[in-house]
Amino acid sequence: MGAVVTIVSNAPFKVNMENEPTFTIHGARGTTAVSGRTFNRYGGETTCFSLATRQGILIVDAGTGIIALGDQLMCQSDLPPITIMFTHFHMDHVIGLPLFKPLYRRGASITLMADPHRKENWPDCLRTLVAPPFWPLDLRHFGAAIRFQPLPRRNRRMRTYGVEIAWHPLRHPQQCQAYRFSIQKRSFVIATDHELDADVAGEAFMDFCRGASVLIADAQYTPAEYSTQRGWGHGTWAACARLAATAGVGKLILTHHDRRRTDMQVDRLVRQAQRIFPATRAARAGMLV
Repeated sequence: MGAVVTIVSNAPFKVNMENEPTFTIHGARGTTAVSGRTFNRYGGETTCFSLATRQGILIVDAGTGIIALGDQLMCQSDLPPITIMFTHFHMDHVIGLPLFKPLYRRGASITLMADPHRKENWPDCLRTLVAPPFWPLDLRHFGAAIRFQPLPRRNRRMRTYGVEIAWHPLRHPQQCQAYRFSIQKRSFVIATDHELDADVAGEAFMDFCRGASVLIADAQYTPAEYSTQRGWGHGTWAACARLAATAGVGKLILTHHDRRRTDMQVDRLVRQAQRIFPATRAARAGMLV
């Protein structure tokens, strides 16, 4: 099934029994947040995505994009249950967590989830980040009920808030994983931070993406840039477009834009990718998928 992509304003989220599932991009920049006129259209916020359903809201990663999302959620009188699922713990994917206002709200229920097979103790990583001397308060003194929960160890599959969730390892330093969310005959694959060009297990990942309504994929580099940055853990627009065409996805959305990539340069990459896979867009803050 195809997917409609539109740009919406920063209106508050309304998660209730009347709403249809809503997938939104809140940040699509890689490495670090940026600002300035040349970045306005695609935004300078780092990685954050959300899927709001009638039962709650799933959030993928806590880059700076999660800050505005938290502000929007705080406009609601009652917060839905919130689960934040991490792809990995590099700084651009967690730096917004201390400023996610629902963490401070008494009565809020927030679950933090990640791969149980990670080499480091990931709850300790977050407790270190959100604590002195890096932050004036630690997570124990926040108002919300915060729970650390590893993803299930077997089958790489679970169901929550009415969403079927699967995950798959990606090629990126210090481990990373993709998520696939399926609900009401639509499916969204989030594959940020993946060196797809060098993925020796590409067939397995292609099967993971196959038939998705929307594939959101790491396209930080051009092919020329990648030739000098192999092993850095990021892919190219060309590899993303080829994957989308072969896997039969409905739409491709390029993400993890290089911190130096201007709006006009992102436009150029999209046009090049469209020659391989016409249904290609670039991720931007506020994009409703």
